[in-house]
Amino acid sequence: MRFGFLLLGDLSDFGYFEVRNLLDSFTTSEEVMRDGRILILDTREEPGEGFFKRLAMVRETFNHHASVDLSEVEKAVNELDIRGKRVCVRVKKLRDSSKKFEFKSTDLEKKLGEILWRKGNRIDLRNPEMVVKVYVSSLCHVGILNSITETKQFLERRPDKKPFFKPGALLPRFARSLINITGIKEGAILDPMCGTGTVLVEAGLMGLKFVGVEGYRWIAEGCMRNLRYYNLPSNIMLGDARNLPFQDSSFNAVVTDYPYLRSSKSIGKIEELYENSLAEISRILRGGRRAVLVTNINLERFEEIKNFQIENVLLQRVHKNLERKIYIVLNKKTG
Repeated sequence: MRFGFLLLGDLSDFGYFEVRNLLDSFTTSEEVMRDGRILILDTREEPGEGFFKRLAMVRETFNHHASVDLSEVEKAVNELDIRGKRVCVRVKKLRDSSKKFEFKSTDLEKKLGEILWRKGNRIDLRNPEMVVKVYVSSLCHVGILNSITETKQFLERRPDKKPFFKPGALLPRFARSLINITGIKEGAILDPMCGTGTVLVEAGLMGLKFVGVEGYRWIAEGCMRNLRYYNLPSNIMLGDARNLPFQDSSFNAVVTDYPYLRSSKSIGKIEELYENSLAEISRILRGGRRAVLVTNINLERFEEIKNFQIENVLLQRVHKNLERKIYIVLNKKTG
């Protein structure tokens, strides 16, 4: 089967790794092409609704039919095996395309709709059974709409709308994508510096088992309030990320956002926090599993990062004084 993914604007690289890593936990996949914000993948089998519902940094997914030049779009739509359906056509010109196409999307939609109408379909703009999509980038990608990511849910779960709020908390859409980048499908995920609990909430709402550790009692209590607000278990404990109270290889994934500080009265020097927590994360994480670590410093300076294979480092500009570095790492140990 062949699927297309419309990745999210400026964060398309996050969408790319989210799709690739998570999909590999559901089925075998192979990349066909990436054209800006469009990613096309072949899969051995249908990954199922559970996969598509988890996606965060993806606007839409579609069953891919063809990727062609603009001059061949009409032919590609005519080749679609659709008859006797209520259909509509939607054309989306992607702003990041390297080409400039001098046409109106609505004009092309009408022209392609006429082709489908001649094939015995009924054009229904309000309640179609099937939506034919054309995404215009360097090529025109033609397919049938499969899913749309519900954006409203992330707005409703903004940090400032939760019972307990602290500035600097990860946004829910971003946190969900980091969880998916680990590729976790089953087993438990740990956030050893969980703060207000954004990672825990998103993991729980996706049906994953989760555990959080927090070094400050008042923050841990606030995190519990947030978890209860979403009817999730209060799987959080007071603890120290430098000395985690878990057996070796207890977790299938780790996602955490390091504090952007030089020092902390209760945690000590930031360098010590990184050195010891990286060693602990490697210890409690199963071999061959991923951790996603959010920081504002280079982790390569710490010897303990050698316990991991660095698969990728993504950057996110938060504001002019803060650029997040997102390390996607694979635990090297066996077992």
